Amino acid sequence: MKPTLHVLRLEPHDDVVSIRDRLTFVRSTHVLLVWPDDGAIFPRRKLDLLLVQRQAQQLAMRLALVTTDPAVLEYAGDLHLSVFPTVDAARRSRWKKPRSKVFTARAQDPTLQIERAEHVAWLAERAAVRSRRSSRLGRWLVFGIVLAALGAAFWLVAPSATVTLTPAADQIAVTVGITADPALTDIDIETARMPATVISLEATSRVTIEASGRADAGATRAEGRARLTNRSGGPVIVPAGTIVATGATFPIRFETLSELILPAGDAAASDVSIRALAEHAGTQGNVPSGAITRIEGDLAGILTVTNPNATTGGTFQELKVVTADDHSRLLVLGRQQVLQRARDLLLHQYSGEQFLVPGSITIIEERPGWTTYSAVVGENVDSVSLDLRARVQAVIVDERLARQVAYAALRPRIRPGLEIAPGALTFTRGAIQQIEPDGTVTFLMDVRGSSTVAINPDAVRDRVAGTSVAEARRRLERELVLEPDHPPQIDVWPGLFGRMPALPMRIRVEIVQP
Repeated sequence: MKPTLHVLRLEPHDDVVSIRDRLTFVRSTHVLLVWPDDGAIFPRRKLDLLLVQRQAQQLAMRLALVTTDPAVLEYAGDLHLSVFPTVDAARRSRWKKPRSKVFTARAQDPTLQIERAEHVAWLAERAAVRSRRSSRLGRWLVFGIVLAALGAAFWLVAPSATVTLTPAADQIAVTVGITADPALTDIDIETARMPATVISLEATSRVTIEASGRADAGATRAEGRARLTNRSGGPVIVPAGTIVATGATFPIRFETLSELILPAGDAAASDVSIRALAEHAGTQGNVPSGAITRIEGDLAGILTVTNPNATTGGTFQELKVVTADDHSRLLVLGRQQVLQRARDLLLHQYSGEQFLVPGSITIIEERPGWTTYSAVVGENVDSVSLDLRARVQAVIVDERLARQVAYAALRPRIRPGLEIAPGALTFTRGAIQQIEPDGTVTFLMDVRGSSTVAINPDAVRDRVAGTSVAEARRRLERELVLEPDHPPQIDVWPGLFGRMPALPMRIRVEIVQP
């Protein structure tokens, strides 16, 4: 196989270390070292050339030189290395086989030993300097790389920004008629119908009223005191039952209740208990003081009479009686109380999103055994009560489903390019229009709110990432439809950068409703 030749041209700064390093990268069997025209500092010693030769031998290379330097020619002759004047001459000529033992014959030469020792010390010092320089350079290089990485990471990750946008808005409102049908199991958007729930339960009531009928129970007679005065010269016996009366045209007559003996003289006046006669029973026997002035019978000219105080106690007595109207009134009140109690119970059970349809509570069943009166018609009692039990029906509507139906009716009214602002809608339940016997209810629902221009937060982040704050604000004002009185608000941290974060994920976009 024909040997391969590699021409290695030396530079003025090459030394034994660099030349040996360069040989390790050569892949040829023959290497020709070519000295520069302006000379070179290599080799300082014959030992330098020997080290290069041994490096070539270790790499299985044969070495030759192209130079006219006398020192190199001398060293090459001692080492039995081929030296040629030109590269072409080296290609045409036969190369010598170098010697492996150069210093054997002169091993005892002191000058050569000193020279070799100096050269070895110089090589060791040079290697140590290079090692220290490489170590310091490596440490500073690692420190610089770490510092640059931390700075880059901080510049990318640490900065953050908040962009607050107020999109332009348009007010919307609609009133939707919704039918809640117990026969449905799901909402029907096209016909604005939704399911309803019919609830039945038993409720009780107890009501009491005063009996309205009246029956005559007789009258009571008024009573009082009469003062009798003796006008005769001797004592007078006034027997019980003596009649005294008022002085009116139609006098009210009373009788004394006990016997009385009056001594003679005007100063011998005595009081006696009196009571109205049965023919004057009732309130007519209640006469004022001084109204009784007459005595009937034999004593009329002998005695005088008066009543110091009014007579009292004369009344007409009546008994309360239960009437058929009382029973009818109790039934009306009892049904009202049944419905009210059922309503209170349902309102407690179904609160929040489910609501009880006003007016849908009705009594669907009553039984004779569930209706009990405390007194029958014609019975003499002061009051009468009713214990009533009945089965009640009511309609429950889920307002969440109603809002879905109303929202679907609102969607066609939103102009293209706009979207309904989340949380900007208010749903108000309106009047009940109709309640069917089967529980189907038709009612109104008002929807009011605002629609805003649609803004994509991801697109906003991509458009402003890495730009200056001023440029980001200009882009947002130019590309988005915002409320005129609410320009974009940008808060950047840290503020000294004056730029938006390079990473879109570090930008938070807040959409504020006007």
